[in-house]
Amino acid sequence: MTSAQQIFNRTGAELSAEAQRVVDGTRQQAAAFIDSANTTVQRAMDRKGLTDQARQAIAARTYRQAQAQSQKLLDEHIAGIERHKKTLIDRAFGARGGDAQTIANRRAAQQLVAGIDSPDAALQMLRTAQQDGDAQLAQVIAGHAYSYGWEDIVDEWNADGSNNTAVAGLIERNQLPDTTDFGWRMGVSSDFHIAKPSVLDGLREQEIDMLARDDLGGEAA
Repeated sequence: MTSAQQIFNRTGAELSAEAQRVVDGTRQQAAAFIDSANTTVQRAMDRKGLTDQARQAIAARTYRQAQAQSQKLLDEHIAGIERHKKTLIDRAFGARGGDAQTIANRRAAQQLVAGIDSPDAALQMLRTAQQDGDAQLAQVIAGHAYSYGWEDIVDEWNADGSNNTAVAGLIERNQLPDTTDFGWRMGVSSDFHIAKPSVLDGLREQEIDMLARDDLGGEAA
């Protein structure tokens, strides 16, 4: 299998430590926060001298706060994966950094390449750039081809293996989760889900909201 086919067809390559940290994301933080919330609720259930309403109010408030924090951590988790995907593409195709001249040359190359609308045209321009020793233009063309899924062009760009590091990053990017996939979303959401305390069973969402704003009901008589 060629490097480009690996990029576009997903492989079983192992993730780097950096990418694995991204995939792990905020799961541990969420688990710790959920455990803390559950402990708070249990303490309220075990505390003597509270009215039933006070117990429910503590549970409701803790539950709603935990839901909000868990959703925030889930959003951060997903955003972190997408940021890393973009970083890997930027690294592969030199979309970041450089001195003023490098940046200017890259912009000029991007403008030149923007109008390419066929793989044949891209391949012809790539070969010309390589013959001319214009590595930056070749890199920009490869990036353009990647965005269109023209795997032969990306493969040609790395025909001599000089861009193996870039290609490895692209393969790794393809190993990262598709955050728009419904099945993946359902699965990862379960890691950030906090169960409703049993003391709130049978209550409607509006009732839970009202309890969460309650003054905790006070001590039992």
